[in-house]
Amino acid sequence: MTEADFPADLLELQRRWYTAEADWAADPTEEKRTAFAAVGAELYAHPHWATVGNRHEAEMKLKQAARPDTVADPTT
Repeated sequence: MTEADFPADLLELQRRWYTAEADWAADPTEEKRTAFAAVGAELYAHPHWATVGNRHEAEMKLKQAARPDTVADPTT
Protein backbone atom coordinates (compact mmCIF):
# COMPACT_ATOMS: atom_id res chain seq x y z
CA MET A 1 0.00 0.00 0.00
CA THR A 2 1.15 3.47 -0.81
CA GLU A 3 -0.05 6.88 0.27
CA ALA A 4 -2.48 6.79 -2.66
CA ASP A 5 -4.12 3.66 -1.22
CA PHE A 6 -5.46 5.54 1.82
CA PRO A 7 -8.17 8.19 2.00
CA ALA A 8 -6.67 11.67 2.31
CA ASP A 9 -8.51 12.31 5.57
CA LEU A 10 -7.06 9.12 7.08
CA LEU A 11 -3.52 10.11 6.10
CA GLU A 12 -4.07 13.55 7.63
CA LEU A 13 -5.47 11.97 10.77
CA GLN A 14 -2.40 9.73 11.12
CA ARG A 15 -0.17 12.79 10.68
CA ARG A 16 -2.17 14.60 13.38
CA TRP A 17 -1.60 11.56 15.63
CA TYR A 18 2.18 11.83 15.13
CA THR A 19 2.02 15.56 15.90
CA ALA A 20 -0.13 15.03 19.00
CA GLU A 21 2.24 12.30 20.19
CA ALA A 22 5.26 14.57 19.79
CA ASP A 23 3.46 17.48 21.48
CA TRP A 24 2.54 15.31 24.46
CA ALA A 25 6.07 13.88 24.71
CA ALA A 26 7.55 17.38 24.70
CA ASP A 27 5.08 18.74 27.26
CA PRO A 28 3.35 15.89 29.13
CA THR A 29 0.30 17.76 30.39
CA GLU A 30 -3.17 16.32 30.88
CA GLU A 31 -4.47 18.59 28.11
CA LYS A 32 -1.96 17.19 25.61
CA ARG A 33 -2.63 13.62 26.74
CA THR A 34 -6.34 14.19 26.21
CA ALA A 35 -5.71 15.65 22.74
CA PHE A 36 -3.49 12.68 21.85
CA ALA A 37 -6.14 10.22 23.05
CA ALA A 38 -8.87 12.02 21.09
CA VAL A 39 -6.92 11.80 17.84
CA GLY A 40 -6.20 8.13 18.56
CA ALA A 41 -9.89 7.40 19.11
CA GLU A 42 -10.81 9.16 15.87
CA LEU A 43 -8.12 7.22 14.02
CA TYR A 44 -9.30 3.92 15.50
CA ALA A 45 -12.92 4.55 14.48
CA HIS A 46 -12.23 5.66 10.90
CA PRO A 47 -14.61 3.88 8.48
CA HIS A 48 -11.75 2.87 6.17
CA TRP A 49 -10.82 0.04 8.53
CA ALA A 50 -14.08 -1.75 7.66
CA THR A 51 -12.87 -2.05 4.06
CA VAL A 52 -9.55 -3.82 4.67
CA GLY A 53 -8.94 -7.51 5.16
CA ASN A 54 -6.00 -7.30 7.55
CA ARG A 55 -6.38 -4.21 9.70
CA HIS A 56 -3.06 -4.61 11.49
CA GLU A 57 -1.15 -4.80 8.21
CA ALA A 58 -3.05 -1.81 6.83
CA GLU A 59 -2.37 0.21 10.00
CA MET A 60 1.36 -0.50 9.74
CA LYS A 61 1.37 0.60 6.11
CA LEU A 62 -0.59 3.75 6.97
CA LYS A 63 1.91 4.61 9.70
CA GLN A 64 4.77 4.18 7.24
CA ALA A 65 3.04 6.23 4.54
CA ALA A 66 2.22 9.08 6.93
CA ARG A 67 5.48 9.26 8.88
CA PRO A 68 6.89 12.77 8.76
CA ASP A 69 10.28 11.53 7.55
CA THR A 70 8.76 9.50 4.68
CA VAL A 71 6.17 11.93 3.32
CA ALA A 72 6.90 12.69 -0.31
CA ASP A 73 7.80 16.25 -1.25
CA PRO A 74 4.71 17.61 -3.06
CA THR A 75 6.90 19.89 -5.18
CA THR A 76 8.64 16.98 -6.92
